[in-house]
Amino acid sequence: MPVHTFTLTASLGTDAATAEVWQQLKASPPAGCTYDSEVLPQTPGLHCERAAHTRLEAVFAVVGEVDASHGLLLDDLGVENLSEWIGDDADQPDGLTGIYAADTAAQALLLAIDRLRRLGHTADSIKASMDLVIGRSLTS
Repeated sequence: MPVHTFTLTASLGTDAATAEVWQQLKASPPAGCTYDSEVLPQTPGLHCERAAHTRLEAVFAVVGEVDASHGLLLDDLGVENLSEWIGDDADQPDGLTGIYAADTAAQALLLAIDRLRRLGHTADSIKASMDLVIGRSLTS
């Protein structure tokens, strides 16, 4: 199983509530991750190495663990311009192009989930919405 290396943080920065969570993550980060006080200026994050079948599986496993145990959705993989797409690279999923494409897709999805939760949507309503989108795209 390949090992995937990535960095995660929360896109909306740190406030009093998340500062406490970051201190907990500093003391006890998820398996395969190390705490960094400034992955971006004044923004803490986690550098992670995780074994998984796919990069998305590795990223989402860490995000899920942190969200379940601390209530913080890490939604930033460091992609600066989500509208950039350098192409599909299905033949080389671990090549540079494939990693950037996976990170872009993952960050867009994580940002959407975070914003929907802030608007009051529940996990069930977000899943139902995703099912609608996926169902429609498969039939069209």
